[in-house]
Amino acid sequence: MNKKRVIIAAVVIAAVAAAAALLYFDDTLRYEIKDSISRIGESLEIEESDAETVTVSFDDLTEDERVIFDRSMMLINADFQLEDGFVPDIVEYKDTGVYLNSCASEAFADLSADVMSRFGETLYVSSSYRTAEEQRQEIEEAGDVAQQLGASEHQAGLALDVYVKFFAGEGFLKSETGRWVNENCDRYGFIIRYPYYGTAETGIGYEPWHIRYIGLPHSEIIAENSMTLEGYYSSLEIGKLYSCRAGGNSWIITRQSGGTFDIPKKFKSAVVSPDNTGGYILTFNLG
Repeated sequence: MNKKRVIIAAVVIAAVAAAAALLYFDDTLRYEIKDSISRIGESLEIEESDAETVTVSFDDLTEDERVIFDRSMMLINADFQLEDGFVPDIVEYKDTGVYLNSCASEAFADLSADVMSRFGETLYVSSSYRTAEEQRQEIEEAGDVAQQLGASEHQAGLALDVYVKFFAGEGFLKSETGRWVNENCDRYGFIIRYPYYGTAETGIGYEPWHIRYIGLPHSEIIAENSMTLEGYYSSLEIGKLYSCRAGGNSWIITRQSGGTFDIPKKFKSAVVSPDNTGGYILTFNLG
């Protein structure tokens, strides 16, 4: 073997060794690769619906006992910020001092209970609802890492930064519980708001500890199709109805604007949420 071949072989061996070392020590990278492979071929089909509809006014919806109004589907980012003086519906979670949007409380209780049942660990919250003043303080302390005032989901109480004992922040993925939460929180109505595959759309790097409540079936659609919340909104054409099956139920989803709405004639229950872009997301559970 001549000298040139020896050098090339040495470079190749060094590169392979460096890559292997990186994979061994970088839990986040190792998880991303494994998760990317597991997502190949995964999808949750959503298609246009031909369900029979009726036209109703906003007042008609408010009087329907089957319909719940919340803010679960608000798109909150640098382009679609919360209005000055925005006041969310906040509740304290089980006397823990953790405050979050009321629409997310039951779902987080279910997720936490499942974590305890499976792993014997408490799913802690390091940050949840923040007032505008608290967000200003966060910006002062964290600088560019923090979202600008009005662009943080924490101000709506819809975002939770979670951890387990000894494993917080990027270290969350070092724990079996953290990996499980990343892979299964969609079953409870949460998404990993800033996934590793979505930085180009969200403008924010991977945050495996930051879960965002949006409710079913949206969370499963986004997770199963490797989407971001921004990408999901772009996929919903205003005025059209879409159908899917998730969580053991059939659903119809529609994004609409204006004072009247075309809704399915028959449904079991529904959630109506402003989308923070001038319209509403209406989610109908057909059972």
